[in-house]
Amino acid sequence: MRARRMERLTIAASLGHAAWAVGRQWQALPAEHRSRLQALLRRSAGRPANLSESERRELRRLIGELNLGEVLRNGAMRARGGRRW
Repeated sequence: MRARRMERLTIAASLGHAAWAVGRQWQALPAEHRSRLQALLRRSAGRPANLSESERRELRRLIGELNLGEVLRNGAMRARGGRRW
């Protein structure tokens, strides 16, 4: 039972750290990029087909600026205790 509780706490801590890291990346974007990204996401309603081709390219570029891959890699390293793969 105690091991299960520790596992849940570890998962919660990892998710909290990931949310914090994504928030930090979000705040690092310039304000005009954040507002444009929000507008495109609202307009798409979760469906890229709702956007024009140029809007989809712009959306991919703006999401790329968030460096989410780096956030995920850092989170994975942190979850493994900083050990290398």
